[in-house]
Amino acid sequence: MKPPHLADRLLKFFCAPGRLEEVQGDLHEEFQYQLRQVGERRARERYWWDVLGFILSFALKRKSIEYSTTHLTNPTMIQNYFKIAWRNLWRKKAFSVINIAGLAVGLATCLLIVLFVQDELSYDRYNANADRIFRMTLQGSIGGKELDIAYAPAPAGPAIQHDYPGVEAFTRLEEQGTFVIKYGNERFKEERVVFTDSSFFTIFSIPLLKGNRLTVLTEPNTVVLTQSTARKYFGTQNPVGKSLTMGTMGLFRVTGVCQDVPSNSHFHYDFFGSYRSLHAREKWMSSGANTYFLLRKDYSIDKLAAQSPQIVRKYLGPEVQEFLGMSYDEYLRKGDRFEFQFQPITDLHLKSDREGELEPNSDEKYVYIFSAIAVFILLLACINFMNLSTAGSANRAKEVGIRKVLGSVQQQLIRQFLAESLLITFLALLVACGLVIAVLPTFNQLATKTFGLDTLLNVRMITYTLAGCLVVGLLAGSYPAFFLSSFKPVSVLKGKLASGVRSGWLRNTLVTIQFVVSIGMIIGTLVVHQQLRFIQNKKVGFDKEQVLILHDTYVLGNKLNAFKAELAKQSQVASVSLAGYLPAGNSNSGFDGVRDVNAPAETSPYRLKTYRIDEQYLPTLGIRLALGRNFSKAFSGDSAAVLVNEATVRQFGWKNPIGQRIATVGDGSPGDRHTYTVVGVIRDFHFESMHQHIAPLIMVYGGDGYQLALRIRTENLPAFLKTVEQKWKAETDNPFSYSFLSERFNRMYESEQRIGELFGIFAGLAVFIACLGLFGLAAFTTLQRTKEIGVRKVLGASVASIVALLSKDFLRLVFVAILIATPIGWYAMKEWLADFAYRIDLEWWVFGLAGLLAVAVALLTVSFQSIKAALVNPVRSLRSE
Repeated sequence: MKPPHLADRLLKFFCAPGRLEEVQGDLHEEFQYQLRQVGERRARERYWWDVLGFILSFALKRKSIEYSTTHLTNPTMIQNYFKIAWRNLWRKKAFSVINIAGLAVGLATCLLIVLFVQDELSYDRYNANADRIFRMTLQGSIGGKELDIAYAPAPAGPAIQHDYPGVEAFTRLEEQGTFVIKYGNERFKEERVVFTDSSFFTIFSIPLLKGNRLTVLTEPNTVVLTQSTARKYFGTQNPVGKSLTMGTMGLFRVTGVCQDVPSNSHFHYDFFGSYRSLHAREKWMSSGANTYFLLRKDYSIDKLAAQSPQIVRKYLGPEVQEFLGMSYDEYLRKGDRFEFQFQPITDLHLKSDREGELEPNSDEKYVYIFSAIAVFILLLACINFMNLSTAGSANRAKEVGIRKVLGSVQQQLIRQFLAESLLITFLALLVACGLVIAVLPTFNQLATKTFGLDTLLNVRMITYTLAGCLVVGLLAGSYPAFFLSSFKPVSVLKGKLASGVRSGWLRNTLVTIQFVVSIGMIIGTLVVHQQLRFIQNKKVGFDKEQVLILHDTYVLGNKLNAFKAELAKQSQVASVSLAGYLPAGNSNSGFDGVRDVNAPAETSPYRLKTYRIDEQYLPTLGIRLALGRNFSKAFSGDSAAVLVNEATVRQFGWKNPIGQRIATVGDGSPGDRHTYTVVGVIRDFHFESMHQHIAPLIMVYGGDGYQLALRIRTENLPAFLKTVEQKWKAETDNPFSYSFLSERFNRMYESEQRIGELFGIFAGLAVFIACLGLFGLAAFTTLQRTKEIGVRKVLGASVASIVALLSKDFLRLVFVAILIATPIGWYAMKEWLADFAYRIDLEWWVFGLAGLLAVAVALLTVSFQSIKAALVNPVRSLRSE
């Protein structure tokens, strides 16, 4: 019978090669002996104790590892260590509760952050060929405007697969907006609809439950549903072969059912329509699709990336001539360029923030930030344990002295105190797991995750948690173990507590580190919340309040104008506009190549954002004119008129913009080229996130029936909404859906708001843990100065003077922490704010307030111990030993 294999592997990891055979031979011999004496189960248990005892002795870095199965790794002795540790914890219940609480909070916080970080790093790694999947992106510049686009031209996928044998397959993902899906009498609004190529299920590892992955999307007007969507529409019936009406695109036949897209994917769709259902587009300079390539195993992405200039010249060169009226070489000489790049799919979630992303991505800097927070908070918890353990050293001093007199050596005492540390850590881990389970729903909401108990209970997570618990226990217990075991028996039995022990500089340093971290996190929390308030209160150039948005109004078809007119008659409605383009969240806005008609012919067009609006758009959204006039039905020629914002005027360098003429070149086709005359200039307003500067914008007359915007004036909003819904249902049986512009605007900053809330929570936890550490140091100091306090009281010292005496040393540490944390916090927040084009200034009062909060909390914590010591009867203090 062989001993446990895992134990042998651990032994091999820790044991020096020269000693492995010797130690392993002794252990195996002992195992065989125990096997004969006590049976297999007990023999295996004792073998594990033997191996762990050896590892423990190795971890303590003994100068010479003397192995003895009867002494060092005796299971009875180790069990005795834990028995004594349990008795000490039970005897000092309040002290133990504080100690375990500090560690539990630190461990729980660390566990939650580990879940978050692990999930962030796992995005798109569910794909079997994740290391061979790359997304094609477009970079470049037109007329000085930088391009950084997540999608590629629509024809790029088939062309590159044809030209380069190293490309095994390609697929495209292209959205077409929101759909109202009909099946029988059921109608649902669906936003997660995408059109893709038949190779999608070959490249992405999303299993098909029904259908053939090679053929499900080969035909036009076919669709694959996710499992949950199929159940939603068809219940337990087999959906394959049935048809759904997808908005205005008509009937689509269901050809397959796939598993739901994993949560750790950079896209999430419920409907996968055939790409062949869309109108074919052969122009490379038209809007495109997110395009992915699967490379062959022996083909490097660097080879394909090196071909980017040739691809651009071959396919975009001719269209530059058609689109811009100049050769590609002339285009390059002007300083403009096009370039294709290829991103690893595993980098998209954390390292990509391009125009046209399928979903808002995260940022790797938050992974680093939260990883650092986890390390810091766990470090704070360990520091707490050290300080609280040394604070109770007075009660253990005589115990150590007596043990040494009776023959205990320092190594035995170290093992005793490490056993106590491991026991406390294990108990803290149990409490931490309970805390994690309790707060997991709230954490999921804040972090927009879907963690469940299965996430915590998988083998990998349990292994990491137990290993981390062992490391924390040894780390947190190391200093107290060496500190307590170093007492000289003669000195401590005479009442000299720390004779021969180094001064308290290390404990002071540890507490200072705790407050540096805490103050830094307080500064971060204050700055994040201040920036968010700035965003919410800054004048954005339009009035986002009291604007109701009705969604999917395109389903009304030719009834839309009548429905709009009916709403405009309501007394609660100030104005109504066709508002497919909104300055908050996703909208249908696009880009056009725009050239100043009066500029030289060789001038490159600018790539400008374009809105199509009606005459009620400006008053409905509260956008103001700086010059000229708004669109009006009274002017028949307004179909050739255009409004521009002030940024556009600056872009073109116009001194007198009214009457200037611009031409849009679209995708190069004759039907997409238009000439407009500027009739008005609108004041700049934030139609994008405040992470970006206000860009040039043009507005052409026409409107878009995708949505309606209503400026309302009512105190009885529920009744008004009910009225609008009744009018909607009188015109169509499609779902009624609405939102408010202010909500959509705030939703753009959800990520920052979540970060701010998490920062606040973690800062509060850091301060709480730091206060426990300060409590420990205060307890230690007051124990050491008990007789001094008694003498001072006998000589007439007041309680206030004693409290001040004991508090000033601790407050000095906090002031040192403030001096260290302030420049660190200033630099970190300056870097964070750099992501915003419009941001607050870092003012001195933020750092002053953070320091003041730290001083107040520290003073309250220290005062508890100081007042308690100052109120003790001096006779009792002088009798203290």
